[in-house]
This record gives sequence, C-alpha cells and structure tokens, in this order.
Amino acid sequence: MKNLTGLTIAMCQMPVLPGQPRHNIDYMIEEMRAAEEREADFIVFPEMVDGYLKGDLYDDKAYLRDVARQNDRFCQATLGKRITAIFGSTDITEGKVGEDGRLRKSNAALVARNGQWLHRTHKFLQPNYRFFDDDRYFFSLRKKLMEQMDRARCTEKSAPDIHGLFPVFEVETRIGALRAGIILCEDMWHEDYAFNPTQYLMENGAELIFNLSASPWGWQKNRKRHRVVKKLLDKNPAWFCYVNNTGLQNNGKNLIVFDGSSTLYNPDGRIVFEIPPYRKGTCDVVLSGSMPALAELPQDDTKEMYLAIRCAIHEFFQAFPPERRVVLIGLSGGIDSSLSAALFTDVLGPENVIGVHMPFTFTQTDSTNLAKQVAENLGIHYVVKPIHGIVKAICEATGAKPGTLSYQNVQARARMEVLAAMAQDMGGVFSANWNKVEGGQGYGTLYADIAGALAILGDLVKREEYQLAEYLNRAVYGREVIPRECFEKIPTAELADAQQDPFDYGNLERRGYHDEMIRAFTEFRKNPEWFLECFLLDSLETELKLEKGTLRRLFPIAQAFVTDLENQWRQFFGSYFKRVQAPPVVVVSKRAFGFDLRESMLSPYFTDRYYELKKKVESRDAQNS
Repeated sequence: MKNLTGLTIAMCQMPVLPGQPRHNIDYMIEEMRAAEEREADFIVFPEMVDGYLKGDLYDDKAYLRDVARQNDRFCQATLGKRITAIFGSTDITEGKVGEDGRLRKSNAALVARNGQWLHRTHKFLQPNYRFFDDDRYFFSLRKKLMEQMDRARCTEKSAPDIHGLFPVFEVETRIGALRAGIILCEDMWHEDYAFNPTQYLMENGAELIFNLSASPWGWQKNRKRHRVVKKLLDKNPAWFCYVNNTGLQNNGKNLIVFDGSSTLYNPDGRIVFEIPPYRKGTCDVVLSGSMPALAELPQDDTKEMYLAIRCAIHEFFQAFPPERRVVLIGLSGGIDSSLSAALFTDVLGPENVIGVHMPFTFTQTDSTNLAKQVAENLGIHYVVKPIHGIVKAICEATGAKPGTLSYQNVQARARMEVLAAMAQDMGGVFSANWNKVEGGQGYGTLYADIAGALAILGDLVKREEYQLAEYLNRAVYGREVIPRECFEKIPTAELADAQQDPFDYGNLERRGYHDEMIRAFTEFRKNPEWFLECFLLDSLETELKLEKGTLRRLFPIAQAFVTDLENQWRQFFGSYFKRVQAPPVVVVSKRAFGFDLRESMLSPYFTDRYYELKKKVESRDAQNS
C-alpha cells in the first residue's frame, strides 16, 4: 500500500442551494482558489452540487444544459493551478436518451485539473426508496452494464468485465503520483445490492477512495456508515474520504436536512478526521500514518433531532428576504404550540416571532395564563385575539349549531383566519403545530390547525415533543422557558367542554401506546395483523417498548383492544386527504408523512389472517368470564 503521508485534502462541506447551479459553482470556485493558495493537493466537494432533490426540473433541457455550462466554467477556473478538484453534478449525454425517452442524464463525479477534465464516472447503485427516486431521472452505470450485456448477447461476444466500468485515475500530487477512485453516495451502501463498487475500484488499484455524498441526516445513519466503511476496508485497505453536503432540500412535501459530518478514514477503517455536523465550509487535512483514531461521540438522540429541526427552520427562512423572516404561532398554552414557539425563537430571534392567543368559550384560564407566560419567558411579541365574533358570524351564515362537530371546526378555522390575515399584513408566515399522531389519525381540522407554511413537529410523536421541550429548557435556553405546567397539562383542543385528546400519549417518563402505534404504522410498516399476533404472544408491550401493564390499563378486556385497533387503522386510512393537503413536514424519523411515505387513497383492509387472529383474541374474554 502506497504511503500517502503529507498528502493534503481540502474537504468542502458545502451548503448546496438546490436548483441554483450558478450560485453553487461561484461558491466552489472561491473555495477551490483558496485551497490552491493553501497548497492543497485535492479539493473535494459533495455529490450533486446543483442540488439533489429537484423533482421534474431534471426534465428541463435548458436547465440541464446550463448545469453543463456551469460545470465547464468551474473546470476552466482550475486552469494554471496544481490542485485537483473533484465534485458531483448532473452529467448529460447529448444524442442519447434515457429509459424515459428524454435527454440522458446521469449522477456523475467529475475531476478537473489545470483547465481539463481528468476523469468522470457515473453512479452505479441508485436509491429508489423513501424520498429518493433516482431511476426516474438518471441513467446509471448499472443500466450501462445491462446495455453492454445485451449488446454482447446480440453480437455473440463474451460478457463485459464489470471492472471496466470502474477505472481509477492517476494524478500528480505534491507527494508524487497516486491512483484514486470515486464512488457516489449509495455506491458505498452496497450490502443490500449484488454489486460492490468500492471493491471493484480497489481491485483496479485505487490507493485512495473518494465518496461524494448527498446523504440526509437520519437516525443512526452516521454510526452505520462508520461500520460499513470499516467492513469495506477490511479486505483491501485504503484511505477513504467521505464528503457530504449540508443544508436543506425538499421534494415539495418534505423538508429534508443534510448534516454533512464529512469524514476521513485511515486504511484500517478508523475515523481520523471528522467535520462537525452542519458546519459549512472547507477543512484541510494532511494524511499521516500516525494520525490518532477518533472515538465516536456518545449518542444523544434528542440533541440530534434538535439540530436537524433547527437546521430546517434556519434554511427554510433563508429562502425569504430578511424582512419576511417572521412567523406567527397560535399560542394555546399547550406543549405543541409552546415547543414551536421555543424552536422558532431559538432560530429566528424573539423579535421575529409573534405568539397569538385566540381564546373562546371553552378556553381554560390556565391555558391563557400559560400562553402569556411562554411568550414572556421567550421575550416574543404576544397578541390576544378573541374569536367570539368570528365564530358567531360564521355560525349565523352557515347554520352551524353549538354542540356539533361543525361548531368545533368553525372555531378551529376562525383561528386560522386570524393567523392568515395577520401573517399577510406582516409579510410573514404562520406555523402548523400538529404532531405525527394527530396527522396519522386525522385529529385536526382541514384548513385550520393543519394549515400553515411548514410543520416542524409533523414527524414527532408526543413523547418526542416532551423530550425536545425538556432539552430546549435544559441545554439551549438554560432555563424553564416552557413551564412545567405545559408538560403536565392534559392535551386538549379546547373546542368543547372537558374535551381531551383521545390518545394514550407518551411523556418524559414513559412511551405512549398510540405514539408507538403510529410509529409502527408509518416507520416500520406494521399492520393490525402484526398487532394481534404480538398481543396473542403477550409480546406487544415489549415490541413497542411500552411500560409493563400499559395494555391492561387501557383495555381491561380483549374486545376493547380490538375495537381500538380497528378504529385507529380506519382513521389512519381515512385521514389521507388531510395529510396530502398539509404543509411540508420536517423529516426526523425513519418515515415521515409526505413523499417519504407514499400513500394512495384506499379503503382500510384487514387480511384473512387478521380475522383468524381476531377470533382467538376475542375468545380470551369468553375464557376469562
């Protein structure tokens, strides 16, 4: 193995602005020139520096050709310089079409040096899950392999050697010539595929591997990456440089956070250099065999969730002119709106957050007091706008009667009208404060509490809200900005007398059954059949990590458990029309509502096995009677 001691790599953890290739290339040119002055051998940028999640903008030929022009402009900027620049971008193949009949484009890695293209390669493994839709747009190396195999079959020639698709490139550096290879993001995560691109590059003689990524933040993702890289390098040791982007991208329905966390691994697969998450800019690292391995930092799930949401809020509002970075929050005194207010204040500053309390007949005195206290603790503007007159006028016009569901909905929509009008006048936006359980079960009013510019809590179950609120008090503000009473207050919409949310939520001390049910439905794709199987095996509390005795407390008889399960399953399907009209959700879980969880408008379905298991469950009541 070649000694690379003294090689200097400038790792650019770049804040990519999707769909703005000129802006991004301008940034890259400045970073490249600065790295050249520091005598770096390489500067490495992330995958898809023109933005990864851009929807069907990939079908716009004029845009694609402009991306190609901007790529060429960057290449020309390397003229007269010794540095080798590596970056990922969209690469078009004029004269050829993809499987959609449109101009062929690929997710590519490009290498520029001294005004020339030194090397280019395309992504081999393309993700097609969650919010990734790569095969819809890109022609991959795997598709090229299939083309070659079909051509060989038609001409009765031998099948192509896959190694030919993974050439390494040789480049002169300040420590001499070396052979390098490049993979793109998913190419590293080969364990669920039949191919291992990293292995092919190593077998072709690569002494240094660059992985260019556009990899969103997710639970345990970076820790899993460390294990994957260690395993990759066990058989064929080589330096491994992972460069990821930062910032926020979206698919229209989900706000997706990229955390960076760019990392250098030594040939033993150990971490020797890591850029902190969300830090923007370029960091130089000089390779040495004596670089000490870094220990993995202890995991703090709540802190990571906070950082992801904080990044999403900051980047979302960066798209607005400064004078419009104002948010209004319907401040009820409950944990949802109090947490939203604390998060927005942390990012935007108290001068740009307005808490609007909108009391009505059913508003409890302690709710009003808590709303005011939260606003005072945060130092935000606080306005009280009673909705009695609006509700009365709408009911007179529509005939909605007290005590009906429509009467409750009128109250909720009246509050939205207040927020929408104030936001319009102030040039800002208003937030949606609903959480994942409410979204999953449709427990919200369309064009009311579900409305807003973004849903920063839409991927959090109730227990996670309490955890995040406690973290903000303790670690961010260093004082109790969200009062203890907000944690203890029974969740209620306050749209009727003595109303309470119909769910078993979690809190700081325990998990909630309906919290974990929605997580099971969405993140782990479990269905009622699975719930009944676990119930019969007395393992459901263990599977959902519930406090022992939770099910007995909620459902004294088995029939009550079955009835609730079927009701929740029906509501889950029946509320899709609300979710699809909801504002974009910040993704912090394994599967969020939006385009992360692909849903069709279908009727709920119970399998044959479900009905077989249901009879067994119901027989328990007969045996115990």
